[in-house]
Amino acid sequence: MGYSEGAMRLGPVARKLIDPCAWKDGYPGPPAYVRELDALLHFANQNRYLWRFVRNLEARDRERDKCLNELRLAYFFRSLGFGITEWDPPGANGKKGEFSLAVPDEPSVFVEVKSRGWESELSELQLKARPAKLSKLEACRGARAVGNWKAVHGCISSDKTYPKFLPTQPNLLIIGDDLRVPLHDTLFQVEAALFGEKRFYNEDGYFTTNRFENIGALGVFNCHSEAPSSRGIEYEFIVYLNPNALPATQLPSSWTPYTTKFSCIVRGTDPRQGIMYL
Repeated sequence: MGYSEGAMRLGPVARKLIDPCAWKDGYPGPPAYVRELDALLHFANQNRYLWRFVRNLEARDRERDKCLNELRLAYFFRSLGFGITEWDPPGANGKKGEFSLAVPDEPSVFVEVKSRGWESELSELQLKARPAKLSKLEACRGARAVGNWKAVHGCISSDKTYPKFLPTQPNLLIIGDDLRVPLHDTLFQVEAALFGEKRFYNEDGYFTTNRFENIGALGVFNCHSEAPSSRGIEYEFIVYLNPNALPATQLPSSWTPYTTKFSCIVRGTDPRQGIMYL
């Protein structure tokens, strides 16, 4: 059986399950990401989720990356023992979330995932002037950790985000970013966005009042590989609880451990070990 040039960049699992012909950025690239994609697709296929992801995974780069974040989070939470109780759960105003999560004897948590890319940091003038194929690496030259709190505010207050959350169930918003300087490298700015003072950040932190009381917590997720001495693909995750959330929208106690930064290496992506799957 012959494969396209794009398919030859994939690992043995991905090559059989998806067609990357629409991708333009060379993903997955380094071996660790090739192995991660295989692990994710194996997980989705074994759990009969694959049908839900294939169309968006085979889409253009930006749409693919959004889909990958959703699949990574599903894989991550299942690894931690959370059950996926529903895909595309109904929210408010006829909108839907990504999935619902639960552990035994606790209510399900409605999860909405937002992917914030480095392109969102460019001004309208930069967007018009930049070359069509400007890479993140080129855009990051001279980047500084300034203004990431704005990305957090933008995700929370978006008309596509907050109106989804019902006041009658536990709700979790997760940002999986690809900013020039990742949120996980500037968590002090995430905290400022949620709990900071207006005199420093133009408005009070979004969790200091009941303005966003339907959001029980904000999660920040990051995926990266530290080249050249990579241990594999590392996932980082932290949850910030909203002290002004409605009682019904607060997260159950099983989420408390993740209020401290949690990190792990994805199985099968460490080149020193054999391939392992869930």
